Amino acid sequence: MPFTTDAAWPAGLLKIFETCRHDLQSLQPLEDRYYGPYIKLLTYCFGPDHFDSFNFFIAPQSPRNDTIEFPMPTTVFDAQHRPLLIAEIRDDTWATEAYLRFKADTQMRQQYNSMLYDCPLPHLWGLSLLGTSLRVYRTDIATRIIKPVFEGHSNPNYVLPFDFLEGAWNIDILSQEGFEKMKEIIGDILGSAVL
Repeated sequence: MPFTTDAAWPAGLLKIFETCRHDLQSLQPLEDRYYGPYIKLLTYCFGPDHFDSFNFFIAPQSPRNDTIEFPMPTTVFDAQHRPLLIAEIRDDTWATEAYLRFKADTQMRQQYNSMLYDCPLPHLWGLSLLGTSLRVYRTDIATRIIKPVFEGHSNPNYVLPFDFLEGAWNIDILSQEGFEKMKEIIGDILGSAVL
């Protein structure tokens, strides 16, 4: 069934995530275990009707700087190679450390700086995924304001408080709440896209 009419994530998609999460035989870095499942999830969300007509495609977007630590976001593009949605995928452990949460937030905002001007829609959506923990970003193209607002810390020379940004990735994307949030995001994108 298509995403637009489904009421929950398909069991097969949930099984893919479960299998990849617990694949202890893999020698891949933990983040890499999630790339395949998330490409499958995004392909499902945009539906076969959209991909069969070649209106959208999903691709890794190379970072514009050459730092090895910078994640390679998975991006949904329209047929003119304009970004519609950015997904940065990290391992579950990133949700447990304040400095990693801060780094994930900062890197997502840097991705916006490199892609915002190419987005043809009123909003550019972003998904920061720490395992299956989701933090949703949305930028209004007209004002260039990213929500949620940036939470800096008072002195970058000091260690971050252990609870900095704790709970910011508060949606499990595989939950019913995650499914409904993705419906909202995809509905906004498809409703605004000029195909």
